[in-house]
Amino acid sequence: MSAADMTDGFHLVVDALKLNGIDTIYGVAGIPITDLLRLAQAEGIRYLGFRHEQSAGHAAAIAGFLTQKPGICMTVSAPGFLNGMVALANATTNCFPMILISGSSDRAIVDLEQGDYEELDQLSAARPYAKAAYRINRPQDIGIGIARAIRAAVSGRPGGVYLDLTAEVLGAALDVETAKKTLVKVVDPAPPQLPAPESIARAIDLLATAERPLAILGKGAAYARAEEEIRSFIETTGIPFLPMSMAKGLLPDDHPQSAAAARSFVIGNADVVMLIGARLNWLLSHGRPPLWSEGARIVQVDISPTEIDSNRAIAAPVVGDIKSAMTAFNAALKPDRIKLQAAWLGEVGRRKQQNIERMAARLNADPTPMNFSSALRAVRNALGSRPDVYIVNEGANTLDFARNIIDMHAPRHRLDSGTWGVM
Repeated sequence: MSAADMTDGFHLVVDALKLNGIDTIYGVAGIPITDLLRLAQAEGIRYLGFRHEQSAGHAAAIAGFLTQKPGICMTVSAPGFLNGMVALANATTNCFPMILISGSSDRAIVDLEQGDYEELDQLSAARPYAKAAYRINRPQDIGIGIARAIRAAVSGRPGGVYLDLTAEVLGAALDVETAKKTLVKVVDPAPPQLPAPESIARAIDLLATAERPLAILGKGAAYARAEEEIRSFIETTGIPFLPMSMAKGLLPDDHPQSAAAARSFVIGNADVVMLIGARLNWLLSHGRPPLWSEGARIVQVDISPTEIDSNRAIAAPVVGDIKSAMTAFNAALKPDRIKLQAAWLGEVGRRKQQNIERMAARLNADPTPMNFSSALRAVRNALGSRPDVYIVNEGANTLDFARNIIDMHAPRHRLDSGTWGVM
């Protein structure tokens, strides 16, 4: 068989990625992936090189959040892999679909701890911090390995996946015809997860009893691209809503039903709260007093059943993907089924106006030296006519001030430190 009839692991990885619509790789080049990245570029895949693997991994993860396709980060073995591990764990914690692909050293030497170049059992190290972790040991398994990684990253609750490519498998030869048969195009990697009809009915019944309802939108709703379904539900019911930081823009921040300017008041006084793709973690004080009312009853819409009852009892769990769930809510919602109390809406409006006026006074001041409010006023004014600009927002005080000062009008355009608080 001539060399023209043969291929190798490097080509198979690139072919498998291209077959599945992967057009961008983030990473830091080096042995044993340098040739792989050169080949990817030559085959039309965009490669974005970074100075540090952690930064490359964060970029890949947020690309996954924005596109619903797994962001790919490639690193070298051992130290490069470990640098990428923070981003992998952050992606898993934040439910960002991302695949960390790392080259690794000779298995025979690593497993006997004989001191190979950059020796590390990377698969074992990655498993506690990834949604899934796989190693490819044979070139004929590259297609199925990449397919499994893609499906694991985006199905159900998205997350970080580790894929280990040994130097041996990358350099291994395979005849072209056999190689073509091993490639796998993933079909429907993240199918809709429809909620049970009885869970929708139970949630609507609970909302119908509310005197002081509130909806909280989380980044899970932003990832689901469910803004039209959510808008329809919010505007049909008239329920005040509160967006979490990375859900800002699902409905514009100047929407009349936004309760963001009265955040503490509405959370503390709502009697029924509907969580839409938001988790009751530290960002929401775990759903506990003193921020929350002890007697508040909760509707929780989440794709993961294990998220239900994670911090307090959930009266009406709705398990399914957000887009399907909100579509089901809109279909089941009868006219005038949810009637809001004028007193609640009036008090929310009054509190909002008070806080808006206080904020306006701070923003209109011109202190010397500049403070957070005056600095962010300049940023807000510059971005006022550019809702298309993505805002990356981090640093504790800057996060808090900017969340209240810089309004968002488009979904998935505000990116911040997320669930882990990574800066």
